[in-house]
Amino acid sequence: MSIQSTNFTHRLRASESRHPDQQPTRPSVAAPARSLSIAQPLELADIPRAMQKIGWYVSAALLNEWFHYKPGNQATNSFQKNHGYDQDGSASYPSDRFNKASVKLDWILTFPLAARVFKELQNPDFLGNAEGCLAIAKCLYAHKDQDGRFDALQACGHDIHKLHGNFQFRKLSVDTSALENSQTLFGAALHYGLADDLIGALGDFQFCAAIAEAHIKPGWRGTEVDVTKVALYMHGPYSFFDEPNAGGSRYLGHWNKDGIALAPYDLVARKENFALWSSHPIQPEGPYGRTFWPVHNADFRRWQEQHNAGGDMILYSDYRVVTLSSPIKIRG
Repeated sequence: MSIQSTNFTHRLRASESRHPDQQPTRPSVAAPARSLSIAQPLELADIPRAMQKIGWYVSAALLNEWFHYKPGNQATNSFQKNHGYDQDGSASYPSDRFNKASVKLDWILTFPLAARVFKELQNPDFLGNAEGCLAIAKCLYAHKDQDGRFDALQACGHDIHKLHGNFQFRKLSVDTSALENSQTLFGAALHYGLADDLIGALGDFQFCAAIAEAHIKPGWRGTEVDVTKVALYMHGPYSFFDEPNAGGSRYLGHWNKDGIALAPYDLVARKENFALWSSHPIQPEGPYGRTFWPVHNADFRRWQEQHNAGGDMILYSDYRVVTLSSPIKIRG
């Protein structure tokens, strides 16, 4: 035997005599194959916990709040969905359905899309353009004879809902409908990256600007107004109301008890009246993977009807007062 082969034999025997913990690891072959996965059913009330599992903590908190409202409260038209009352003023949401505490502006602005739109709202050319000045004039018409500093926040008792109803003059929409606008192919496994807590919590919403402080000077030639401070905040409906002409109930993703998967081309399929991916369970991980169940606005409406619970809301964030570098001036 050569010296080389003798050294190899010694190394082999040395490796076989190591402590068991030092042995190379290999999978055991003793256990039989496990059973194939069985589709686990999903209840709507399971979704908040699934949201928590994927880090959607604000979404989970809001949906839990919606579930626990009693009795049920539904928007019955698009105007009520967005404003909390019927256009003719005949009906209004209960006062506790104007949610002013659950969503913080600082949290919203951690999302790049929201931060970009919020910055656009503060552009003086946008706030003080012709449309903005006309809206300010309408808001302050009832106060045109007041001489001096006018504090709109104090006039509203610092109530964001009253401020919005009386002194909001400009707004920009934030479109977070990634569930429908995504260009990612359906077969690309789980699409966690196409949705986030902002989408789950707020959907599509608005950043609004309201008058916070103005200086009013009446005169025989007309009233002069300088708006020096504005209040900026988020406003949006939390509702599962479907527009009658939307072509079907809005798709909210495929869910199971672990989280969400998306069928991104649902909007195209719905408009073209093709067979809807969003109408059937999916297994994006393969035939023996987890099952995800389709969820739509209509499912939450059915839950409301069955349990006489669940409450649509109007959401407001806290507001941020900004002093304008150049006052918005109105003369007339």
